[in-house]
Amino acid sequence: MSMEGDSSTLWQVLADARTTNSMILGALSLVAYDHLITFEDEVELMWKSAICTTNTVYLWNRYFTLIALSYDASVMLSPFKSNAVCIKFFNGEAATSTMILATVDFILVLRVWILYGKKRMMLYFLVPMIGLEIMTLALVSHYTIASVQDYWDLPWPLTGCYPHGNVPRFFAFYSVPVLVVSMAMFLMTVYKCGKTLLTHGRSQMPIYNMFLRDGLFWFVAIFVTFIPELIIWARARESLAEVLIAPGLAVTSIIGSRVLLNIKGLKIANTPLTTETALGPTIELDTIDYPSRIPWSMADGVSPTISMQSAP
Repeated sequence: MSMEGDSSTLWQVLADARTTNSMILGALSLVAYDHLITFEDEVELMWKSAICTTNTVYLWNRYFTLIALSYDASVMLSPFKSNAVCIKFFNGEAATSTMILATVDFILVLRVWILYGKKRMMLYFLVPMIGLEIMTLALVSHYTIASVQDYWDLPWPLTGCYPHGNVPRFFAFYSVPVLVVSMAMFLMTVYKCGKTLLTHGRSQMPIYNMFLRDGLFWFVAIFVTFIPELIIWARARESLAEVLIAPGLAVTSIIGSRVLLNIKGLKIANTPLTTETALGPTIELDTIDYPSRIPWSMADGVSPTISMQSAP
């Protein structure tokens, strides 16, 4: 779509384009900065240990996000080429965004599964919830992109792909599954950690304390990021549709990586404990690498201690 029509609309699109490009560069810089300040921990905890599920998920989340945001920035900072190129870009961005969000929610779900003693019944609830989330994200993004066929032909030095006033408002539902899953995981974390800490005290349960702290930080970060996205997609100008996508992915990915680093760090820092303590049976804090040694049928009434176990 050529730059014709109302001059006020034109200048608004130009301003929104500059804002969006700045946010994309900011998100990429944030991820790169987090790589730098945590690289030493990453080498010690992930690269120097044996290859396992935790390491693989961490490295996938870490570097796939960096690659995806770099690609997004390269396209949005390049001159407009055609509607077909923009459609292709948005299809790719939707796929990578869904993969990043699914990966981080996978980490969150497995974290809660560990917290609840790796009980089989928890999987019957958690796995379908994540599957439904991924399916909803994919469907909303697919039908949104299929509805957008026209983009502004921005003159140099302005760059990127911006819909020409035709983004359907149901795109706002893309944020809803992420918010629902985050809320559910947060409430389950607060219930389990809060109950245990009230019973045994914070000094006796440092790992539960860490799970609760990380869960609270995760919840706040997700809602601060995705609630504004929902509002923008539901009410704001179509030219702002991209403004918070990259920052949302950056924050989500960083949180997922930090959670895995924290758990892995505690696991390595602690010496192995026995499988029985004065407070009851222990659950190995083995992240997602090994099956639990605690029977699936362990009584729900027992408040377990989470302990650190080395790999068998």
